[in-house]
Amino acid sequence: MNTQDKINEVLEKLVELKKVEKHFQQTMNQLDDSYQELDKLHDILEKEYKDVKELESLSMKSLFHRVLGSKEEQIEKERQEYLQATLKYNEFRKSVELLEFERDLLKKKITDVTIYESKLEQLKLKREKELVMSDTTLGKKLMRVVHMMDQITSERKELTEARQAGSDALHHIKVLITHLKKAKDWGSWDMMGNNSRHAAYYKRGAIDNAREASHHAKHHLNRFQKELYDMGERQYNFDINIGSFNSFSDIFFDNLISDWIIQQKIKNAMHNVDGVYDKIQRLLQSIDHKILSLEGEQKSLQATKDQIILEG
Repeated sequence: MNTQDKINEVLEKLVELKKVEKHFQQTMNQLDDSYQELDKLHDILEKEYKDVKELESLSMKSLFHRVLGSKEEQIEKERQEYLQATLKYNEFRKSVELLEFERDLLKKKITDVTIYESKLEQLKLKREKELVMSDTTLGKKLMRVVHMMDQITSERKELTEARQAGSDALHHIKVLITHLKKAKDWGSWDMMGNNSRHAAYYKRGAIDNAREASHHAKHHLNRFQKELYDMGERQYNFDINIGSFNSFSDIFFDNLISDWIIQQKIKNAMHNVDGVYDKIQRLLQSIDHKILSLEGEQKSLQATKDQIILEG
């Protein structure tokens, strides 16, 4: 392996490690904020749980002096608030767990940055000596070509990583769309009154699966957006919003109007997610075109480099 090949190899590794180092710091900052938010949600959850237990222990006379209304109605209200707090806390905790997993993976990779920076400096000195020794017109021309090839190598590396992140995001959005379609189909079956209890059960399950899939989709969309941001494509902003689905709403408000509202939310969510899906597909096509263009430039520069060496 010649000096230039060694430099390209080290440059590729350093580009990867520098981005890993940057993403590690971003992940750490995001985790710090997430831990604070998780603590707040935990405090809210604790409060809602205490409210339920306190209300359950009150006598009817004590309840009458505190709140007008039946004890059953008040307990039901507190339980719904506790269930909502539990759902929000669990959803946020899953996001934190995904960030922690990513942090641990990144941490293992960033320890090699110093080693590769030292290797690159040594190789740069060696190449510089070789070029200085051939202080000719061809030598200077070769230096310009080598510099352009280094830039293209780095750009291709970034584009390839962005494309992988976009493909991962697209996969998880496909999963999300699948669950939303199932929820829509079961909801339509439910509203027709056909085996409504069976249909409502599967519809709630599909909505819960869609919510779970949306967490993963958002996580990978954020990664894709970071990759685009690193390349300077700051105008792209993805938003996956599947609506405030409440898997318990069918239990407490099992009637045609509320079911229609849920169906409308599912349709709105599908429209939103389909739009993001199409946007990512177009972006990936653009990235593929750019990669092909760079590959053509790289081949042309390699041919120029070979020609210069042969002429020397």
